[in-house]
Amino acid sequence: MWLAMAKLIFYFEALREACPVVRSFILIFTMSVVLSLVDGNTYNDDILAPIILVHGVTESQILGKYHTHGHPKGCEEKSEGPDGWEHMWLNLDMAIWGKHVLSCWAYRFQLLYNRDTHKCSNQNGVETKVRGKLGSLKCCEFLSDAPLPKYLPQSKYFHQFKGFLKHKGYSTDHSLKAHCYDWRYAPPQLEEFGYFNAFTELVEHMAHDTGRKVAIVGHSMGGLVSAYFLMNKTQDWKDRHIHALITAGTPWLGSVESLGQYIVGNNKGVPTINKDVMKRLLSTFQSIAFLLPEENAFKDTVMVEWVPQNKKYTAKEYRQFFTDVGAYDAYLMRQDLRSLYPYRLDKLGVNYHCVWSNSSKIDTPITYRVHAANLSHAEEYEKLSTEGDKVVPLKSLRYCEKFRGSKFTSKGFQGPTHLKLVQDDDFFNYVLSVVRQVRPFAER
Repeated sequence: MWLAMAKLIFYFEALREACPVVRSFILIFTMSVVLSLVDGNTYNDDILAPIILVHGVTESQILGKYHTHGHPKGCEEKSEGPDGWEHMWLNLDMAIWGKHVLSCWAYRFQLLYNRDTHKCSNQNGVETKVRGKLGSLKCCEFLSDAPLPKYLPQSKYFHQFKGFLKHKGYSTDHSLKAHCYDWRYAPPQLEEFGYFNAFTELVEHMAHDTGRKVAIVGHSMGGLVSAYFLMNKTQDWKDRHIHALITAGTPWLGSVESLGQYIVGNNKGVPTINKDVMKRLLSTFQSIAFLLPEENAFKDTVMVEWVPQNKKYTAKEYRQFFTDVGAYDAYLMRQDLRSLYPYRLDKLGVNYHCVWSNSSKIDTPITYRVHAANLSHAEEYEKLSTEGDKVVPLKSLRYCEKFRGSKFTSKGFQGPTHLKLVQDDDFFNYVLSVVRQVRPFAER
């Protein structure tokens, strides 16, 4: 900084003595230096913490390799991508080729729930993995790797955030990483798959390579995953390695929107994707059950009304709801995961910034009103809304404020929706303010 100021003084002195043409050149050059100083916040000058991004549900690329031996009938038996691996998510071919191709894809991408072991697994004959090596942003910068679809709004995810951070001096080689996971699963099974061991490895490598403590930024379910990770690390390890945890749009008490997945499904805004196929698929995912509204917090909130049968479902009626909607395995998955809630954020043991947003339009689901004669065959619903980020109600987003303390900060933004929050310049600048002047990582 002092060197830059000395250069400015030199340039101004030269400007006074120069001829008009040279003076104009020096003036333009000087202004560029001034703008670079105003821009500030560079990775080296401001000693910014290296960052690990952790995505939300549906927000990473998943590859698959399969040999399903003719099941289901009329579907391709074997994957044909490089080394047998194909893009399973997000694969927009399913939106182009119709319901049959979509059904074949859904058969391969679904999870199977074992009621004896209480575990989920891939379809028989199917292997999956997250795209990219440990720490790579390839898995979550875009959701599709195809040249044209990757730039569609539905595909962009951390692309803008990555661009902002690179402009500030971050490098994907050493100071900006992502830790992607198979978002179909909840944290306990991710732990069995070695995800959190790899998380530890990534944090330690970044701290060692940069000489600085690491900041973790988790969006949506990524905040829950990151908190689960930190609450299972020793305080000594966290004190040595972690600068801060920043969560954005995290559903600490779940989201009513997850119930809508079981009623009519979700096609991510692509009208050619059949919602009924997606409903059956999504009901097999452990993560959707994990994100259900928390039982105590929503025990008196009517979240589904089945009008023809005059039935109303709160969190106390989950068993009956999942029976009526034809997704009883999802209820069993929820029972397996219920003990994880509510999160004890006072046990995080790190500097914690809880970031949330309140959409400018009241459009966050709180109740689904269904008029279909058969709940399990509903094709649409009437949505009643409350305040929130269009996906998660404020009640869930701001649950973190229950744990105020010296290491806790709550930051709200008015306007951005759930996804747009992590694509918003104000959020980017807030993250930058948190990661400044990081303490060095000390080797033992």
